Amino acid sequence: MSAHFLRHGRGLRRVRLGALLLVLAASLGGVVAVGLREAQRGYAHLQFERLAAQGAVIQGPVEMFLRVGVALEQFTGFHPLARALREADPTLEAVRVLDAEGRLLFSEPPGEQGAPPLPSRVPALPGQRFEVTEDARAFRVALPLSDRFGVVGRLELVMSRQAVDLRVLQRFQPLFTLLGGCLLFQGAFVLGARRLWMRRPRRWLGLAFSAGFGVMTLATSLALVDLYSDGLQQRTSSLAHSLARRLNEAARLGLTLSHLRGLDTLLEDYQRSNTDLGSLALIADERVLVQAGSGAGAPGHERFKYTIDLELTEGPWSLPVRLEVGAAKGALDARLWRGCRGFLFLFLACGLLGLLVLRAFAPLPRRGTRPRAFEHGVVDRLQPLAFLGAFLDGLPLAFLATSAEALESGGGAALLIFAFHGASALAHLYSERSVRDLGPGRFLMGALLLSAAPLLLMAWTGDFRLWLLLRCLSGLGHGALAAGTRAYLLAVFHSQQPPAHGSRLVLSRCGGLLSGTVLGALLAAHLGPRAAFLCGGLCALAALSYARLWLPPLEAPALARGPGPFRASLSWLAPPPLPSSPREHLPALLLVGLPSLLVRGGGLCFALPLWLAGQGEDADRIGQLLALHALGALLCHVLPPPRTARTRRLLQGGVLGLGVALLALGIAGALEPVFALALGLWGLCHALIQACLKRPSFSSPGEGRARERGPPSISPVVGALGQCLGPLVVSALWHLPSEPLQVMGGLGAGVLLLSAAYFWMTRGLPGREARHA
Repeated sequence: MSAHFLRHGRGLRRVRLGALLLVLAASLGGVVAVGLREAQRGYAHLQFERLAAQGAVIQGPVEMFLRVGVALEQFTGFHPLARALREADPTLEAVRVLDAEGRLLFSEPPGEQGAPPLPSRVPALPGQRFEVTEDARAFRVALPLSDRFGVVGRLELVMSRQAVDLRVLQRFQPLFTLLGGCLLFQGAFVLGARRLWMRRPRRWLGLAFSAGFGVMTLATSLALVDLYSDGLQQRTSSLAHSLARRLNEAARLGLTLSHLRGLDTLLEDYQRSNTDLGSLALIADERVLVQAGSGAGAPGHERFKYTIDLELTEGPWSLPVRLEVGAAKGALDARLWRGCRGFLFLFLACGLLGLLVLRAFAPLPRRGTRPRAFEHGVVDRLQPLAFLGAFLDGLPLAFLATSAEALESGGGAALLIFAFHGASALAHLYSERSVRDLGPGRFLMGALLLSAAPLLLMAWTGDFRLWLLLRCLSGLGHGALAAGTRAYLLAVFHSQQPPAHGSRLVLSRCGGLLSGTVLGALLAAHLGPRAAFLCGGLCALAALSYARLWLPPLEAPALARGPGPFRASLSWLAPPPLPSSPREHLPALLLVGLPSLLVRGGGLCFALPLWLAGQGEDADRIGQLLALHALGALLCHVLPPPRTARTRRLLQGGVLGLGVALLALGIAGALEPVFALALGLWGLCHALIQACLKRPSFSSPGEGRARERGPPSISPVVGALGQCLGPLVVSALWHLPSEPLQVMGGLGAGVLLLSAAYFWMTRGLPGREARHA
């Protein structure tokens, strides 16, 4: 199949339809995949808490025995208690007691040997008082056994993974049928209604995509509600039986409820250790005697409730007492909202991909007949490359710092970020010479190949030194891809015709950063970092094929070969020419642009992911928070561009907003709403600052044309250097496990002071307006 057939006519239409169907299928399948993994993770955590509540039935008597001073191996009565648990719960495979050295003391069923070495430990939730380990076959929930002096052993409850997976798959089975129906509908609409949607593709395809995505999201949310409701009811039942057993022990000693002291403290301790519990109450004759939490005994209150009749009695008439344990529906809402956040960000990422496909595979008019439409088409076909560069930048943003610290603690993350952005700055410095020697097309193909190979290799290695080398190569590819996109755009146009609509490429970069952050975090959370690296490498290889087949051909002068690859590589040994920039632009870059980029590299790429991971947040949650920064930048570029006469005021507003966002993080960043709003404002103001600094203000059209086609601006080099130095500065001021929020507030104050110095120095310029290039 020839390249001409793919670029024009029927071949182009087929490729466009195929790409649209691929994006639609991946989007709808992604909803089910994210929901399935979220259900497996959330339902498994509910089962862990249920097992911990069941284990408390044995943990309590064992610890009472230990506090008397008797050794753990001399405990009697383990087998009847463990056998009763296994008979009541068929998913419970074994119950074991091990000493502090891991030696097996008791086991039910008898004859079980010591637990084999486990490959991984399940991350603990905040406030969790038990540990969970897993292998390919089973989960193990371990509760500590303590005497008066410390922990002397542990109680282990073993549950099969198959019990969790079967329950989740059973509930999600109808969703696979619904997914097939939605895909058939979407395919029939795209293929059968081309005359309808080709007139206004964004409207009709957007409606079809939103409808299918909404249906799958609603169905997946209902499946999550059913699973979480079932898990919460089981967990509430187990907690109720655990507490009832402790109270019934007093009744067997002949005591009544009035003889017991500290019941309110006991109920409050249960509620404190199980934050999802809404209320606990002891009720006799429809009268609440002791309670913890609000709403106890209230009929019709929206709670999951479980009631047990106790052996305890109250008063001289021996009134029967019942225990009522309720789980607030807020616990269900919190778990459900976690999944819905992922669906919302997935919708944004997939929607941006769909818009990119619509523009990239649109027909390209001829240059001579419709020059204006040709100009639009060239920019549209370069948008995927701009999108890819930012996509690969944001793909590891949520998990790279954590993974690097796991490989090389105490500075590994800062070194990786320093290497990536330092190599990117070097690529920007040498881009002009390399484009001249190799030609724009060959340079762009090399940049794409250099972006793909390191990511594919990082998926198969775990050595930090190799990671450092590969991130250097990725930085070279990232900088070369940005410079190569600009060079290719300049080469397509005539020398007297400066390219326009560069803001659309900037918009594509913002969309790519948002999509990469979201999708990379989802892949890392559900499939591991290796899947995210593989996705990035395969996307870069797909972009390489796209660039060879669909980019507009270059004219003869642009195709002229340079001295060859070997001699071109020797030219790198000579120092590069310094990028051009007007003299009045340097203070703005150094006092406004550099600090804002330094804060982004040190805070967004380094400190915040590490701190959020230390707070127990998963990679997908970290990615969603960091994506708010990219969403703010996207909103800045979606708004109509300002007039040149207002650039200074907009720059002042961006600096003020950036400082306020960083100060808000330092003062009240521990509050989640403040943290989210501050990140969004930070992204909006950061993009506004960069747009104002790059906005041209030339005295004549000829000067603008010369600047546009001259050596590359110093702005990309300064931007890469700022993000390169940011982690080093922040790591010198902040160390784990302390909070970096105070450091962020201090950096915000520094940004405001440096910007105030710049505006004070330029207050006397004509028209109070500084030129930016």
